[in-house]
Amino acid sequence: MKRTNFATHVAALIVVTILCGLIYATVQQSHRSVANDPQLQIASDLKSAIEHNHPVAQWMNGDSIDISQSLSVFKTLYKKNGAPLQSTGFLDGQLPQIPRGVLDFTNKYGEDVITWQPGQGVRIALVVEAVASPEIGYVVAGRSLREVEKRESDLTTMVLVAWLICSGVILLHFLLSYFSYKNQTK
Repeated sequence: MKRTNFATHVAALIVVTILCGLIYATVQQSHRSVANDPQLQIASDLKSAIEHNHPVAQWMNGDSIDISQSLSVFKTLYKKNGAPLQSTGFLDGQLPQIPRGVLDFTNKYGEDVITWQPGQGVRIALVVEAVASPEIGYVVAGRSLREVEKRESDLTTMVLVAWLICSGVILLHFLLSYFSYKNQTK
């Protein structure tokens, strides 16, 4: 069998691997970045309301959300020192406490968009905005990544299956070419 035929099959496998990786990365990043959209809008609007001295009661009404269980967006207001003032979400019966490093980063850059894991099995898409107000230092909006992570898991399975099928086709073509070549040389 020609050496170039083997190289062609290896090249095809590399191209398939790169394309599957690109598809996975593109779709995964799309899923993950879209998970921030409601929080970006809510945090920005809430920050604007506070900075323009508008009432924030409409933003902070509703039932208390257990952020370890709910898929709903929660909002939390923090003092400048990082102490929580008010929240629509609770974790283990307490107001959520954001790590000091996140608040320091937000002070420096005005906003932070992160994945926060406050407990085992609890991952939150979180947006933190610095606020120019005497009483409130930060506005936080977050929601669970549970459904996004399910989609990412499904995506992993789909891309892996597609890669295996494509690799199998390339391997099958290689083997058929090889045995066809062997039969011709007899």
